[in-house]
Amino acid sequence: MRFAAAALAALVCFSAGCGGVRLDETPPDNPALVSARLAARGDSLAALGLYRRAADSMACAASLLPIGSPERDALARRAALLAPGPCPAAARLLLENPDSIAVFHAIRLGGAEAAEELSVLILARATPHWDYASLAAGEALVEAGDPARAAIFLANCPDSLPGAAGRDHLVLSYRCALGTGNMGSQERLWRRAESLDDPELMSLMLHYRGMFRRDRGLPQWCRDLVSSLSLWPAGDVHARGYAALRDTLLADPSLASAVAADYYAGGMWNQLYDLALSSPAPPPDLYYMAARTRDRLGMYREAADMLGEYLARWPSGADAPDAAINRARSLGALGMTREARELLEYYGRTWPSHVRISNLPWYIGSLLAESGDWEGALPYFRETLSRYSGNTTADDAHFHICLGLMKTGDPSAPVEFARFVARWPESVYSPPARYWNGRLLMEAGDPEGERVLLSLISDKPESLPAAFAREYLGLPPWEPAYTTEPLEQWMRRNGRAPADPPESAVTGAFLVEAGRREWALDLFKSAETQVGGAFRLGPFYADHGIWERGPWAAYTMWRLEGTVRPLELWRLRYPRAWEPQVRSACERYGLDPRFIWSIMKQESGFSHRIYSSAGARGLLQMIPSTSEYVAQRMGWEGFTPDDLYLPAVSIEYGTACIADYRSEMGGRQYETLAAYNGGPHNAVRWGAGSVSPEEFYSRITYNETKKYVEIVSHNFAVYRAIWP
Repeated sequence: MRFAAAALAALVCFSAGCGGVRLDETPPDNPALVSARLAARGDSLAALGLYRRAADSMACAASLLPIGSPERDALARRAALLAPGPCPAAARLLLENPDSIAVFHAIRLGGAEAAEELSVLILARATPHWDYASLAAGEALVEAGDPARAAIFLANCPDSLPGAAGRDHLVLSYRCALGTGNMGSQERLWRRAESLDDPELMSLMLHYRGMFRRDRGLPQWCRDLVSSLSLWPAGDVHARGYAALRDTLLADPSLASAVAADYYAGGMWNQLYDLALSSPAPPPDLYYMAARTRDRLGMYREAADMLGEYLARWPSGADAPDAAINRARSLGALGMTREARELLEYYGRTWPSHVRISNLPWYIGSLLAESGDWEGALPYFRETLSRYSGNTTADDAHFHICLGLMKTGDPSAPVEFARFVARWPESVYSPPARYWNGRLLMEAGDPEGERVLLSLISDKPESLPAAFAREYLGLPPWEPAYTTEPLEQWMRRNGRAPADPPESAVTGAFLVEAGRREWALDLFKSAETQVGGAFRLGPFYADHGIWERGPWAAYTMWRLEGTVRPLELWRLRYPRAWEPQVRSACERYGLDPRFIWSIMKQESGFSHRIYSSAGARGLLQMIPSTSEYVAQRMGWEGFTPDDLYLPAVSIEYGTACIADYRSEMGGRQYETLAAYNGGPHNAVRWGAGSVSPEEFYSRITYNETKKYVEIVSHNFAVYRAIWP
């Protein structure tokens, strides 16, 4: 019991300065009482989101109990589930009784040391799922810098692992071959990777080969890292790659120009900005893209200054017309309307044949409208509609004509809204136009207005304009209709009987419980094919917390029987994913967890390895550069964009960012969502804080953001109803 005594002494010191229970006042001959108090302390720390300290407390609580007792084992497992990262004390306890789940958690928490202690069990294939256990052990040893030992475990692992597990096995084996100098294995693994036609896989292979070559002074390392970036700009290795490439990029403008678009696409905007400002001779295209990142981050002054610098240095540059447009928009955001308008007019005179010239009247009109000059904006919106009726901004311009008439008190506004609906029935502005048409008619005393609003509610019951119409008419808000009928019974009654989960699904559920969700998803997809569809595994997914596939299984059954569905089906489609992490983050930042789940559902579908074409990553789809500013503002050290695929990091940073936007937007829901999706600077352009919620929603000009605000608001209404 020497370890237990040491643990008790450590926890006495730990607890003495933390308030609450003072363990140093507990009689030393009563370890069970100390253990109970430590376990309670762990629960309290977990409720505060202090998972690492909570895990330490639980591990020490377990260590005070007799070896082999069920209570000791249970506390060790609780410690393992709480630990967000390495926790040797918990790993040591799990190794006392290494059943199949404990093996995986011990390796996760204890790293290479735990893998070595389990080597006989794993290499003898004497534990369930030894193949995945071999992969986990090999990964731990590679990360610990022991490729020779890792190779033994990876050789024990079959080459037939599916999906992400197979990719990890191949990449880890290649890293071992590099580290041990095994040229034959390197060539074989490289050829195999090339044959799979997987850009993400090849990106990783190139990155590790490039870093290996660089560390040993071998040629072509730079080419490898650049190729890695181009294949997968959102990869979780490129922050490290940038640190290696930076000096070379600063010294070689042509190479910096070659990677600029990839850094932009990968969301690594601060790296672009760094290159633009630090290079003695930055390439013009890189400088322009770096300036645009400031705009997208809402840093208007920096954007305007850099775009002005671009126009001064490269007045005939390829990006000069766009630089003029975007500088004008940044100036407008700074309230410099006259200067912005003059620059737009200069753009029109200087580049009359530019590809975006047909947008010019829209740019000027929206600039004036955003400054409150609706009267001055109307002629420009009308010009867009008359001269450029086929332009993508035509429906925007027509809708803003309607808004302009309403804002200036023109009595023809309701008629113009009706004309808009007739002309653009599929536009994203059509439901808001119907709302304003009905409301303005009612305000004018025309009974037709109520019919228009009721028709909107009937046709688009889950839309935000319908919600506005309900509120205006004094009707109760929309809510999901559900029954308490068991899901399996409902499925059988509708001819969709659930299936017994095949072995692949059972293995997937085991991996989820073992903390390796990324390896499980391909198994679930395979199981769905085996049983004839995702819906047949719906109850299984609900029982095992398979958030990534459960919503899809529910969706495939959504239209079976009207709109009244079992509560279990609603909860399968709208789950409480990653609940401990979400709840603790929301407690710290003062948000409703259901709001975060509503966003997470739309952003990632609860899959933590998701990324977007704009470089957003993880559960809450954070842009790397935005995350870096969150880290700076919060005083968090050690952040790298490569961490955004980690669930705990994505939830923490995303929730902090959303809470910041919510504060900036005065707590208003629609403005917060618009700021998160379209940027806080655009939310201000659309009238955040100065107009009503329905007008704010109506004025959102980005189709993606308008749909996003509506969908997430609907998600939130569902979550509040089914998870009260």
